[in-house]
Amino acid sequence: MRFSLPTVLYFGTWSALLAAPVLLVALIIMGQFSPDAVREAFPTVPVSDVQSDEQIIFAGLVGLVPWGIGAWVLYQVQALFALYRNNRALTIEAALIIRNIGVGLVLIAVAQVVTRSVQSLMLTSANVAGERMLAIQFGFAQVGLVLAAGLMVVIGRSMVEAARAVDDMRGFV
Repeated sequence: MRFSLPTVLYFGTWSALLAAPVLLVALIIMGQFSPDAVREAFPTVPVSDVQSDEQIIFAGLVGLVPWGIGAWVLYQVQALFALYRNNRALTIEAALIIRNIGVGLVLIAVAQVVTRSVQSLMLTSANVAGERMLAIQFGFAQVGLVLAAGLMVVIGRSMVEAARAVDDMRGFV
């Protein structure tokens, strides 16, 4: 049996979607969301000893927001590969999915910046006045995501127009 690239990518994305919750459970079991692990993940943030363990763990879990958006993007990618597998790559549906992928990538970039800021604020909320911290981190990774997202949105919009033109041409034939 011969596998085409869209088929391999389709099953690869499904495998990743199924592995993600398993990985999350494994990380929780390994203690990656324990108060000590969260403190280690934020070495420059002065976490007060008064801060409760629950607050610290919740601050760590807030960091999963971009992962949730990423899972949605991965689901969109899987749906796109399903269309490619079924020879429906040049359809309006595929174009809209490509646009959704671009929007999702923008949301991931924004969520990374916002969640990191919220986490620093949460971790220092029990500190005395003057020691609370709001850290905003924006780097090349977010710029790259926004650029890739812009490209995906433009490709998606172009494909919508192309698919509509093809549909119009079919009406004449």
